[in-house]
Amino acid sequence: MMLELWLLVLALLALADLFTKKGIGSLVGGAATLYLSLTRSLMPATHLFHMGDLAHPLYIFISGIYTAIAAYSIWYASHLERRGWFWLWMGVFYTSMLTFVAADHWLVLITGWGGLDIASWALILTYHDGEKYGRVGPGGRAWGVAWEWAPSASALRAILTVEIGTASLAAGLAPAAAAQGPHISSLSAMSDLSAALVLTAAFVKAAQLPFTDWLMTAMSAPTPVSALLHSSTMVKAGPILLLKLGHAMPTWAAGTAFAFGIATALYGGVVALGQREPKVLLAASTASYLGLITAFALAKPEEALWLTYSHGVAKATLFMAAGHAIHIEHTTTPTRFPVAAKAAMGLALLTLVGLTPLGAVAKSNAEPWFLLFSFLTAGYVGKLMLKTATTPGGWAVAAPYTALAAASLAFPVLPNPFWALALAGLALAKTPEPTVLLRRLGLPVLYDAVAPAVFKSVRQAAAVGDGFVDKRLLSLEGLWRGLASLVAVVDLIFDMLLHDFVPALVQSASAQLSKRSFDYYLYVAGVGAGIILALAVLLWIH
Repeated sequence: MMLELWLLVLALLALADLFTKKGIGSLVGGAATLYLSLTRSLMPATHLFHMGDLAHPLYIFISGIYTAIAAYSIWYASHLERRGWFWLWMGVFYTSMLTFVAADHWLVLITGWGGLDIASWALILTYHDGEKYGRVGPGGRAWGVAWEWAPSASALRAILTVEIGTASLAAGLAPAAAAQGPHISSLSAMSDLSAALVLTAAFVKAAQLPFTDWLMTAMSAPTPVSALLHSSTMVKAGPILLLKLGHAMPTWAAGTAFAFGIATALYGGVVALGQREPKVLLAASTASYLGLITAFALAKPEEALWLTYSHGVAKATLFMAAGHAIHIEHTTTPTRFPVAAKAAMGLALLTLVGLTPLGAVAKSNAEPWFLLFSFLTAGYVGKLMLKTATTPGGWAVAAPYTALAAASLAFPVLPNPFWALALAGLALAKTPEPTVLLRRLGLPVLYDAVAPAVFKSVRQAAAVGDGFVDKRLLSLEGLWRGLASLVAVVDLIFDMLLHDFVPALVQSASAQLSKRSFDYYLYVAGVGAGIILALAVLLWIH
């Protein structure tokens, strides 16, 4: 099967789900891709993609998790008002990740990377601003900011942050591609500037410090979105980018990735202990674990890859279990979990600390100091399990994520008993949540108060400097004055687009999408996109 053709098929299945609102296309697409990946039947027909030793196992990993989440979502999404919207963008999310992972041409890679940005923004907007399930945070005001975020605010925070990474990635890869050719696999050595921009892109996407807080408020999205975003798409694209480009990165990049990764791992692990909302707790823990993966992505890529697999299986399980409780208790802070959910969460915890076969493989080369982070893991997962009551049943709904959690047992490896020491961290489960941790050590203040103020000051300073240059240019005589006038007009247009129009448009779109129903317009757009894709398939075949 041609990979390019199959990606088009997945896009058509996403469009089909837009109309049916059932999610059957997502389930079938994920399961079929899993089968095709296991049998190594997906092969690119062009040089735009490359299915090598990295892409093949990642396709199995991503598709296995997506299939489980799609099966779970058929139950979970039944209450959503925007089911068509949800299923369409879930399909786009999945297809974008597959495109990014297999891409070998730098423009195709950026297309998949950017598709993840847009899909995550759209999925965060699934709930209306007025729906309680879409609101994140303890509420009230403290430290100069409001501590509750509606979907429109969460989506805006996410897209404005991650686009810093997308712009950095484009700026970093473009000169490298111009100098060495457009294919990622053919790059031999990037300049220090290009490498720094690629690292920035990876850090932003993986929610590494200081770009971490967008991931917390992205919890405005429905729980299946969080399960997919945190386990096998979006944020995982950050370290996967470093795995794809590791051969072309300078030696200093590994040390930089390690420093930022370990700092974020410590921050996320500690902050997770102070959260009261299960989804925000799990988001902080994702930032922590992504820090570990990012830290080793360049220095120890094989270890980073296995950490990616073990974390993905466990984190998807934990999010679906949390969503199970949220759904049946009708609150974002459930106090009771079904026994089936807690059983799966227990297995996920054992995987994260290295006490299942999959976890054992991931920790097989880990140094003893890694125990600190496993200790924190036991603490914050223990808070979900030990500080809540247990109700009977829930096995039917839990089947997809229980089966996913059980996949961690499918390796012929015995765990190292040393990692059992991490379970002492369960003692942290009974500790209170200090306000400073609940407020995430003040990082939201950087996002919602400091960064806007700095941006406004820089913008004003740039405007003054820009005006001075324009006046000097317009003071020239003759032909040069005419040319300077043209430059000034073009400069003004770009200023308006970048500083006024685009941010205002994104903010307005986020707000409007959070309170309106756009199903009719989506159907019209979907029909048009479906016709275009169908024609593309026919042209490809002939």
